[in-house]
Amino acid sequence: MMRVVRMLSCLGWLWLLTIATGCSTGDQRLCEIEGTLRFQGKPIPNVQISFEPDDLSAKSTSMAMSDANGHFVMMIGSTPGVFKGKNKVICDDPMAAMGAKTPVPAEVENDYRALCAKYGYGKSKHELTIEKSNKSFELNLD
Repeated sequence: MMRVVRMLSCLGWLWLLTIATGCSTGDQRLCEIEGTLRFQGKPIPNVQISFEPDDLSAKSTSMAMSDANGHFVMMIGSTPGVFKGKNKVICDDPMAAMGAKTPVPAEVENDYRALCAKYGYGKSKHELTIEKSNKSFELNLD
């Protein structure tokens, strides 16, 4: 009986520790990030968003695609999340690697191209520090 009480006590502490860390995935190094991408105040659709961690030898890049309203959910493969710590933010046209351009609505075309030119692969200098999960994350870029 005492053994069961001790085990339940340990599980309770483990649960509290999980809640206290601020991240809800199974891997405590990851934080769930979901939100809206905006460039100069406008939500931008069809952007490939990458959060590249500071240590690529031990951490993986998280990726997402913004939907028609700029909404995104960061994932590492099929796992929701971004590694805690410093991450470089990269926003690019998913068709650029093939020498093509992703079609986007005319009203955001110029902003879309400017965003990708400034924050694309090999160009972005923008970094964020991720410390806890956030399901209403506002990625506001200018």
